[in-house]
Amino acid sequence: MTSRRLLFVCYPDTNHPIGGVKQIYRQVELLHKAGWDAYVLQEKPGFRPDWFRSEAPVLDLESYKASPPSADKDLLVLPETWLTNVPSYLPGIPKVIFNQNAFYTFGLAGDCDKQTLDLYGHSDIKAVVTVSNDSRDLLIEGCGIPAEHCFAVINGIDSKLFHAPEVKHRRVVFLGRKHVDHARKVALMASRRPKLKNLIFQELPKMQHKDVANALQKALLFLSCGHPEGFGLPLAEAIACGCLVVGYHGLAGRDFALPHMQVVEFGDLLGLLKGIEQELDRFDATPEEVIQERLAASKSILQTYSLEAERDCCLRTWSQVCQ
Repeated sequence: MTSRRLLFVCYPDTNHPIGGVKQIYRQVELLHKAGWDAYVLQEKPGFRPDWFRSEAPVLDLESYKASPPSADKDLLVLPETWLTNVPSYLPGIPKVIFNQNAFYTFGLAGDCDKQTLDLYGHSDIKAVVTVSNDSRDLLIEGCGIPAEHCFAVINGIDSKLFHAPEVKHRRVVFLGRKHVDHARKVALMASRRPKLKNLIFQELPKMQHKDVANALQKALLFLSCGHPEGFGLPLAEAIACGCLVVGYHGLAGRDFALPHMQVVEFGDLLGLLKGIEQELDRFDATPEEVIQERLAASKSILQTYSLEAERDCCLRTWSQVCQ
């Protein structure tokens, strides 16, 4: 534990399901339960997302500025998209960059901000925390961030929500997020293939976390189109729910998904289509063998990314950051 007050910046305020927001709340919740003085910093008084449950304490920006901010006692945790704000945002107060997708380090939508590497060396930045070993490798070996100041925390999977059920339905689910057009095109093409024309494809819109879990549990196959990913929690949760998985590992999925999915090269629509067909054929030929394989995959990922492992990693990491 540290005497510092940790403030995880999480604004502009948004109530849309965004994995990075949930992970910020999760870090604060774990720290708070362990006795740390940690808060989520939102912009407006009384705001907090309602699409997931969290006991993380929230502080609004006006109240924080009136507290007042302290260079000796505070540690500001900023998302990677705030990097350019570092020199002007409460200068002099120590900061940590919580980089939840190293592939967005240089900016979004293909940007390449030439200030990025210099900004990561700014005197206010004391450390960088990320969410996978894949991202940590890029930040250290590619961006030159010292290994002793770069840490990876674990995204935990709630086994009460995400686990393999007794019954699956012959259905393919995919998320209505990154590269959803790839999945929609595959679903359209599948309707013209004899083996797949009666297969149900279900797009999961922005929805409550428990509803995502319910859909993944019912589905036989998950079509993974997320790319690039800092971790790829939906992919991990699909494996935990015993789904067959076809698609992109999102790069960060190399940490956990390669033994448990049929990987398709990014953008290969025909590969996605054929991958679905091959996995369903494999299931039809040896159903009991595939079921046992999926149960083993679920057990493995739930053990590695348990909520207990997440908690222990969180507390260990932030203790090191605050030394």
